Amino acid sequence: MSGSGQASVGQMLRDAREAQNVTLEDAAQRLRLMHRQVKAMEQDDFESLGQPVFARGFVRNYARLLGLAPESLLSRMDGAPAEPATVALAEASPPHSWLTSPWLILSLVGLLLVVAVPVALYVWLNSGGEEGASAQAPSVMPLPPPSPAAAAAPVTPPVAASLAPPSAVVPPAASEAGVASPPAANVPATTEPAADAEGSVLHLEFGDTSWTEIKDAGGRMLLRQLNPAGSSADVRGQPPFDVVIGNASQVQVTYNGRPIDLKPFTDTTVARFTLEE
Repeated sequence: MSGSGQASVGQMLRDAREAQNVTLEDAAQRLRLMHRQVKAMEQDDFESLGQPVFARGFVRNYARLLGLAPESLLSRMDGAPAEPATVALAEASPPHSWLTSPWLILSLVGLLLVVAVPVALYVWLNSGGEEGASAQAPSVMPLPPPSPAAAAAPVTPPVAASLAPPSAVVPPAASEAGVASPPAANVPATTEPAADAEGSVLHLEFGDTSWTEIKDAGGRMLLRQLNPAGSSADVRGQPPFDVVIGNASQVQVTYNGRPIDLKPFTDTTVARFTLEE
């Protein structure tokens, strides 16, 4: 109990868990935390959870799991003062289906080409042969012999004027000294959208090779690449950020200038968490 006679944050979490018949092990598994971290929250031992921003994120997720209002608990926390950023564990990305494998798609396309090309060639050759066989030569009608009267008729010489070649009619456009080219179409210049100068900044420094994925509040992928050792990256966007960092022990992260400890969120070698405002 706190000095004001109200139950502490840890006691409220513990009472809600026991009322729902949920064990510590089950709660830790559903929160993807260790047993000692869940027990520390129920004992109001927030300092053992690391930085205040992490402790508040743990309590927020635990309250949501038990159906409690997170804000009322966060406002009563003594060991974790308010911070502008709150961290919550990110949902694990769903496994990729083998149906979307690029190798499977390439294999199916190759098989389709192997089957379709010979069939199309066979149909084309057969259709061309039938058309050639069915084509008939045009019939030629013999001309009747000229009548004697037509043969005896004198041939009238053509008028001299008809022998003169007709004068060439020069179109007005061709009589010009040069042919004017059509005016070029006015194509409006494409204007790149101005970069949003607002937002929070994540700075990452990689001591060793690390795969990193970062999404912003709208689910847009801001960074997804394999970062070589000795490199760094700055990511700007609107929080909350969903972050996945491989080889987390070799990566240093700062959020708006504040260092972030990745150990509480690292499972084996991969750290998964969400940075909120």
